[in-house]
Amino acid sequence: MNTCKLTRDVKFLKTYALATTILPLAVLLCAFSKPDKPVHFGEISVERLNLVERDGTVKMLLSNKARFPQGVTIDGKHIDYKREHPGMLFYNDKGEECGGLIFGGEKDANGNVSAGSHLSLDRFGQDQVIALNYQEQGGGYKAGLTFSDAPDESMTTVEEKYKNATAEQRQQAIKEGKLGLMRRVYVGTTAGRSSAMIMADQRGETRMMLVANTEQSTLDFKDNQGRTRLTIGVDKNNQPVLRFLNEQGKEVKAQGL
Repeated sequence: MNTCKLTRDVKFLKTYALATTILPLAVLLCAFSKPDKPVHFGEISVERLNLVERDGTVKMLLSNKARFPQGVTIDGKHIDYKREHPGMLFYNDKGEECGGLIFGGEKDANGNVSAGSHLSLDRFGQDQVIALNYQEQGGGYKAGLTFSDAPDESMTTVEEKYKNATAEQRQQAIKEGKLGLMRRVYVGTTAGRSSAMIMADQRGETRMMLVANTEQSTLDFKDNQGRTRLTIGVDKNNQPVLRFLNEQGKEVKAQGL
């Protein structure tokens, strides 16, 4: 090979390398320089994707674990806590979080599975009032839909109000629905593999519980002290059941029947 041919080959390779680097970059830059023009990608890989309004307000994001937002900001105040899963977050017109989806799962060296998925919708300025949840741990799992009450005041207001409260004061606030979530309805499966529907009153006290499994299908009604007072259903011998119970849980005869 003579010197002239070698020089031509080197020039050709340099030109080729430059073209294959610059041209795709130029195409990509052109695509993003026209935000109003639809852009089609067959597939992209990204660690975090923010869906924003024209003014930059984030309305939804998709993120891996490393880039997932930590804590939550309400009324301009940040409450910090760890989030260790990838997922998706939704934001309202105020730019505050109003729901999201997280998921994860792993198996340890002994074959034990730890997994879960959680889709939730938040009350404005508050925490999740609707949650679709799957959780698996220790060989069992449960999955269901939960509806909860959240306080009228925002999360940051509640956090500030009760940050120095005693355990008793916090517990009383929880009972009054002023702190934390109060579960009102659950529909789903239990760790014991039953199907269940549980309904609570405005204080969070369970008032009705429907359970179905291979042993029974029963509906319990509870009084305002949480005591079962009436059971209707079919027992494990396929016999219909109608039980009236007094305040001590002792079966009594029905009155007026």
